Amino acid sequence: MLNQVSYTRNPEFLEKYYICRGSEKFYSNFNISVKYDQPITKNQLSAALRSLILKNSWFIHNFFKVDEKDSKVENYNNWKLKYLEQIKFRDVVTTQNIQKFNESTLEYLNGLTLNHNTKETLWKIILFKEDSGDQWLTVYVDHSMFDGLSLVQFHKDLAKEISLVGNPKEVVETLFDLEKDLEHLPSKPMVASEVATDLYYPTYTKVWNHYLSKYVPGYATVSNWLYPANTNPPLFHSPSPVKKDLTTKYKLLKFSPEQMSKMIKFCKTERVTFTAYMDVMFIKALQNSIFKDYDPTQQFSTHSFIAINGRRYYGEDIRNFKFGTMVTGIHIKTPPVINEIDAMKHLNVELNKEIKSRSYFKDIGMMKYVNLFNYFQSKIGAINTSSTFGISNLGKVATNKDVPIQFKDIVFSANAGVMYGLVLNTITLPNGEMNMVISYIPNYGSLESNNEKGIKRLFNLFEEYLLNGIKA
Repeated sequence: MLNQVSYTRNPEFLEKYYICRGSEKFYSNFNISVKYDQPITKNQLSAALRSLILKNSWFIHNFFKVDEKDSKVENYNNWKLKYLEQIKFRDVVTTQNIQKFNESTLEYLNGLTLNHNTKETLWKIILFKEDSGDQWLTVYVDHSMFDGLSLVQFHKDLAKEISLVGNPKEVVETLFDLEKDLEHLPSKPMVASEVATDLYYPTYTKVWNHYLSKYVPGYATVSNWLYPANTNPPLFHSPSPVKKDLTTKYKLLKFSPEQMSKMIKFCKTERVTFTAYMDVMFIKALQNSIFKDYDPTQQFSTHSFIAINGRRYYGEDIRNFKFGTMVTGIHIKTPPVINEIDAMKHLNVELNKEIKSRSYFKDIGMMKYVNLFNYFQSKIGAINTSSTFGISNLGKVATNKDVPIQFKDIVFSANAGVMYGLVLNTITLPNGEMNMVISYIPNYGSLESNNEKGIKRLFNLFEEYLLNGIKA
């Protein structure tokens, strides 16, 4: 009999954040789908997964409730991370035939969830086969175990393992068995990525302000008066109050290597990042579509939530910390865009300032002092708690010349959920081609003028501005 105590640990604060978000259905999943330059079989995939799991115990984790107490009250301190006892191929891999991999496929993927407190993995795979014969491999995951870059790493590692297994004669039905595979495991579970460094440790000032606001009457009111958060013109948040509805719609945009080369050249000439370029062009498109449909008499400022990779701050050992979550979002407020170049440079300055300060990582560290369920529940019914839009740019996937299997296409998609109304998820192939998925909640589809849907006009204008902005 195994000593289960040796194969458990307490979840850390960010893991508990995602346990709450997932188990209480405030979020479904995010996913990355790849098309290889050659077909793969279930036999190859099963053998590759078996090898991958034995080399990395991260894939055998789930979180379990350990008592009958109310987790909302206990703030998810009554959960533990444990190794799964067994993983079967049929439980983690399914196959489906589809006409074409497109926005409808992304909507289907959005409806899937990974389940905590079960004997299931927090990652799953779907092999899609198009009518054309092309094959897509999708991995969808729970955020408690992965961020965007660690899911990219999952795909890289899996491609490498597939290239090494040859042509097995049969499917490996049991990918992992705790008793039989004990020798491959570390003596205890890997630590959570959020405590692998001091990145998320909040400053004493942040902690003191938290307690003063909580226990000193009037402190929060005085603090808000001294440091007002009002924005003029007002921020645009969402066309209607937030619902606990995970339904998300999608728009997939593709930009060729030639188009990307011109845009990058423009950004280098103006000394701005592509993220700043993309952000400002999206604001400009919003101003001439959604904002006008919502209230043609009002100008709006915008609140961008831009995802930042925390691995950038550390040496090679941490930068290559393959899995877990080492990400946060930087919040940038932008007044109405009049001059695009000026707006890009302003945003670039703010972005660099916040990246240097690491302040938003420290803010995330304050989540350990927050009641998690109340935090998420407070979003429901509100109209001013979300950003205008988010950007998650995973950058270019580097080519591994030692791996004969390469990516022909790749798509990064996520649930918009309760936290975000509009999200831009981008990823770039080694050849320079970029795929962008715009996730949006359905109520954006209700806005229109002159019998034209505002969301359709937003997509058309955004693509036009991105491509033609290089001529500005």
